[in-house]
Amino acid sequence: MPVRLVSARGRQAASSAPTDWDTAVRELVDRVAAIAPPGRIDLAVNNVSSLGADEAATIGEQVRAELAKRHFRLSGAQEPDADLTVTISEGSEGYVIVAEVRRGTGEQARRDERVAMVSVPRAAKKAAPSGGVSLAQTRVWEQPGAILDFALPAAANGAPPETIVLERGRIAFYTRQQDQWQLSQAVTIQPTRSWLRTDQGHIDISQGLAAGTAGVPGIQCKGDFTNPQTIHCGFVSQDTQNWMRGDAAVPKDLDIGGDTASVGLTCDGRQVVLATGKGDWTQPDFVQAYEVDTTGRATAILTGSPVAFAGPVTSLWTTGASGVARAVVHNLKTGNYEAWVVTASCGR
Repeated sequence: MPVRLVSARGRQAASSAPTDWDTAVRELVDRVAAIAPPGRIDLAVNNVSSLGADEAATIGEQVRAELAKRHFRLSGAQEPDADLTVTISEGSEGYVIVAEVRRGTGEQARRDERVAMVSVPRAAKKAAPSGGVSLAQTRVWEQPGAILDFALPAAANGAPPETIVLERGRIAFYTRQQDQWQLSQAVTIQPTRSWLRTDQGHIDISQGLAAGTAGVPGIQCKGDFTNPQTIHCGFVSQDTQNWMRGDAAVPKDLDIGGDTASVGLTCDGRQVVLATGKGDWTQPDFVQAYEVDTTGRATAILTGSPVAFAGPVTSLWTTGASGVARAVVHNLKTGNYEAWVVTASCGR
């Protein structure tokens, strides 16, 4: 059974053994059995956490043993009934194991894909408040071309819904007409200097559409976003683009994921922060909630269950609404880019 070690995209977290891998693996395989009937499977285990290869291999053997107990058989040279990929990732307070089950090939495999996930706290984990933080995910947009960021303006009375998508080279304005999204206008962003090229971008309509901004590294676009003809783009110093330094509301000494966003929500007196995983751009990803305790040195408490995605989360920003973030995902199965809204709520 292969174990593929993949370099992390974020800072390396300190390795700390979790309390009980046995329980986590049993729970994961129970969930796999609920979404895939027993049969021949092709099993692969990927480790994108700070665990060593030996630890990851041991977890892989536990997965193999639990699968056998539930009458799954490794396919070997025979054609498998399904492919099972288990990925071990982590945040600062614990680990996450994601199982992807795919049957068939091509488009059929994409349609039949199922995902199961469990969280594994470390032994030193600080207890989370009862109920934790619940996350929900909603896909609001999908397209073949790269999405750098997006915005969903509040519709005026009687006006059709709108979506603003920041792409490579343009800001696209879409309007929903008769249940179909149509491109209404687009603002061209001239190609950047070669040393400024990067797949990053940010839309900010927090001060209202009339004072909207959008930017990529080294270029800033400003104007009335209700009237795109007024938007002008020009070169600026990257030092003036505060968005490139991340969410200023998240304490800088926290190491809780790849990208982070504070969502303006407080649960039991703690600030809620969302964070992506630390895998590289070739791996499925997730968004996990943390509660930040700032009474002393800022500490992050992993809380609730993560939400999974079929590819890396390439952008994560707060929307300005309490408990709501926007995430851009590059779906590795379809190749498309997806815009998602992730909503956090305090548990009861």
